[in-house]
Amino acid sequence: MRLRTLFRRFALPAVVSGLAVTGLALPAQAAEEEDFPYVAVIGPETVTVISGQSKTVKVDVYNVTDIAAKDVVVSFGDKAKPIGADLGFTPPEGCDKTTCDLGDFKPGERRTLAFSIKPVAAAGPATTIPVSVRAGDLPGFGSSIAVVQTDKGGVDLELGDIKDLKVGRGKSADVPFEVRNTGNRDVEAVGLFVISPYSDVVPALNYRNCLDDEELGGIICVIDEPLAGGGTFTLPEAAPLRITVKSDAPGPYEYPVLVGAVGLSGDYLDDFARKIANAAGAELKLQSVPTASADEPDGIDDLNPDDNIADFTVAVPKSSADSKAIGGVFEGSAGQTVSVDVGVQNLGPTGTVPPSLQYIPYVHVTIPGGVTLSKIDDMCMAGTSLDDLVDPESLTGRDYVCVMDGLAKNAKALFTFTGEISEGEHAPGTVIVDGGVQDSKNGNDTAALTVKLTSGGEGAGEALPITGAPTGLLAGGGVALLLAGVIAYRMARRRRIITVVE
Repeated sequence: MRLRTLFRRFALPAVVSGLAVTGLALPAQAAEEEDFPYVAVIGPETVTVISGQSKTVKVDVYNVTDIAAKDVVVSFGDKAKPIGADLGFTPPEGCDKTTCDLGDFKPGERRTLAFSIKPVAAAGPATTIPVSVRAGDLPGFGSSIAVVQTDKGGVDLELGDIKDLKVGRGKSADVPFEVRNTGNRDVEAVGLFVISPYSDVVPALNYRNCLDDEELGGIICVIDEPLAGGGTFTLPEAAPLRITVKSDAPGPYEYPVLVGAVGLSGDYLDDFARKIANAAGAELKLQSVPTASADEPDGIDDLNPDDNIADFTVAVPKSSADSKAIGGVFEGSAGQTVSVDVGVQNLGPTGTVPPSLQYIPYVHVTIPGGVTLSKIDDMCMAGTSLDDLVDPESLTGRDYVCVMDGLAKNAKALFTFTGEISEGEHAPGTVIVDGGVQDSKNGNDTAALTVKLTSGGEGAGEALPITGAPTGLLAGGGVALLLAGVIAYRMARRRRIITVVE
């Protein structure tokens, strides 16, 4: 279905921006012993403004670490490039002309700032707004937002802010939101999508022209009506977007949800119409559409696709999950190369939480003496903890950290180590699970990893099967990307990385 490609084009930047702040491409200075908070400012690279109109621009200020950030200040413009009066810059509410004193940020805290611009014609076809952030006396890092004017105009859909939710297990909540066309042209039809990356939080829009799409991982709705320039669309109060948290959803965790809107043309409507031809129920219609018309847009181009997405979180309270370490045995004769699977099993009663910036589930594996490794699992790297990682591909040490996704009740995460057994002593190793705040039963957090010599001559034997990363993790491609990001973030913690601005 071609709509998936379209919706992914709008949703992907939101996902990628979330990954960017985890440390995949963080600027760094010389390494130091002390840890520092990293405060990110995430905003659009370019903003297009219709000549004579104002445009609201939003940036997120995000403490992406588990360290509190003190005296956070965001600045617009600098000495080299001050913001000129002809840009029509109105600062965020509560800020002075160019500076926002935001105070302290808790670990993981995020706040949104919204400013507006209304350039005059003399401002020229393009200009920039420098944006920077600092935390106390720590040096800041900055980037800029390009402002482009257009006389042609066009469609400019944007989502209003959606408040974060707190929802208990087995409970539901309504999610009001608003779609605006702040451009000066009609859009022929509107496509909505709601994506919840985790199955523990389930969105629902009960309309015949909304479909659950497993490949997209969410809901697609197509409203075959025009939304005029200046028009606003809201869901009926009697049938809103509803979010349900499953009764066994793990916590504490803030589950992300994305809501987006895109303009559609006739090329995208026919296939969807065939799919819902026999669907039952009420049809989702546009609400509060002005009667004034405008020129029909060309295709589905949107002046500012960055604000077509709104994200919010669903906070689920703490649950219990007993993580049990799974040990193993390197069994074979001296000189033989063998493999062993070790890891963790979740005994429940609920699942374990997925990885986040605040917590990454992991297992610490210590290899027994007398084993020379030749291969480690793709999800493992050398080190004793996530705060003490060495070369990710090192095979010379004994200590390794293996990270994993959240686990359902009774599910296992196994990691494969392959090595050659040598003659002599074989001091035992261990498998130690970090079960986080969910795991209050510590008696089964450690298991043995040993060597058992069998009879037979020396020489390379056939290795046991190598299973690689857990199948469930590979199936959830987005989760694997997130995991890669948080691994990189943890690896960068010992570097003095202060801020990131996208």
